[in-house]
Amino acid sequence: MSKSLFLRDVPEQITTWIDTERDRWLMNQREFVISILHKAYENQLKPNLFSDLPHKEQVSSEGKMPFVFIDLFAGIGGLRLGLEAAGGQCVFSSEWDKFSQKTYAAWYGETPFGDINKVNMSEIPDHDILSAGFPCQPFSIAGVSKKNSLGKAHGFDDPTQGTLFF
Repeated sequence: MSKSLFLRDVPEQITTWIDTERDRWLMNQREFVISILHKAYENQLKPNLFSDLPHKEQVSSEGKMPFVFIDLFAGIGGLRLGLEAAGGQCVFSSEWDKFSQKTYAAWYGETPFGDINKVNMSEIPDHDILSAGFPCQPFSIAGVSKKNSLGKAHGFDDPTQGTLFF
């Protein structure tokens, strides 16, 4: 059984956001608001990752353990998404692909530093966790096939991405 819910005096900032997002997701206002409420309800029912920690004074008010991390070989920021959801704060990111940088900037409001090989180590802030996406292009089936067709080295023999481990 469903009931009607009417809201008054919704701040303009929220109604503008609802209109923008519902257009983006191709939903009407009712569908969008119900989907948001449903997600909020589901999230409330999930167990908290840090609920059994003995040192609860270290846990933030939202039930997340605060930490800082850096995001290397960041791609479009998938690892960052999960670490921020767990309470982390990204203090540095690096990604050399210009298209990935644009997507990352659109998602997070900051453009990652380019080639990690050109970073002065003193410019990287202190951090608790180093997050790094695996540079998969020289190892993946698609990447190896492309490099083979071009007569180029792949895997650990790739002179640029294959040497990042050594």
